[in-house]
Amino acid sequence: MQSKFTTLLFFFISYSIWNPVSAQLDVVKKHYKKFEKQSKDVSVTLRFIQEEMNLVENFSRLQQIVLLRHGEPALNKKGWRKRKEAIRFIAQYDSVGVYPPEHVPIKLSAREVDVIFTSTLNRSISTAEQLFQGFEDQRDESIFREFERKVFSFFNIKLPLKWWTTGSRVFWLMGFNKKGIESFSEAKQRAKEAAIFLETHASENGKTLLVSHGLLNHYLVKYLKKNGWTQVFDGGKDYLSQKILVKYK
Repeated sequence: MQSKFTTLLFFFISYSIWNPVSAQLDVVKKHYKKFEKQSKDVSVTLRFIQEEMNLVENFSRLQQIVLLRHGEPALNKKGWRKRKEAIRFIAQYDSVGVYPPEHVPIKLSAREVDVIFTSTLNRSISTAEQLFQGFEDQRDESIFREFERKVFSFFNIKLPLKWWTTGSRVFWLMGFNKKGIESFSEAKQRAKEAAIFLETHASENGKTLLVSHGLLNHYLVKYLKKNGWTQVFDGGKDYLSQKILVKYK
């Protein structure tokens, strides 16, 4: 038993020595692990890794991306609707602001980031405006908008609103219900380009913050991982949930 433990210890030490990048990332993961556990029960406030934390050997080599989902849109999302009412709901959902956030998911110090990116949809812009009032440079980019959707063709009868919205998304994902909007494959290509946009900015500035959308963020994480980024925090899918990725070069 002792021999097995000694072998494992030797392997771990050797792995850390010969894989310094992995060792640095493990420290960052450990830092966020406690917050990830807390986030399952309560809302947590996070920060970018700071140089004074001394978590990595060379802070200038650390690149960080925070993806923040927008807050809760300020409209009624319950009840039964006819198809025409569901169509109006989708248009409203893409135009309204958000309710005042109940907590601050990301805390920024003065001039910590040079710009806060958002999508061109108002729920993203409104979230950034309410959370980061002291930051003047807020830039909306259409590449960060949520994957599009439209209500599927059906009889104009009353159904639960969730059936209209979820059904429309499912049909779209299956390759149907895409006339007049971007297809699923086109949306994924846009997400790939958005991931490159973010990592280019992070490589030049160290830290990048994006306030966007749930489905887009899911694919941003997927493509950033493929490009060598490591996810160190996953705050789930709720409004104001955070996802943090890092790269140590």
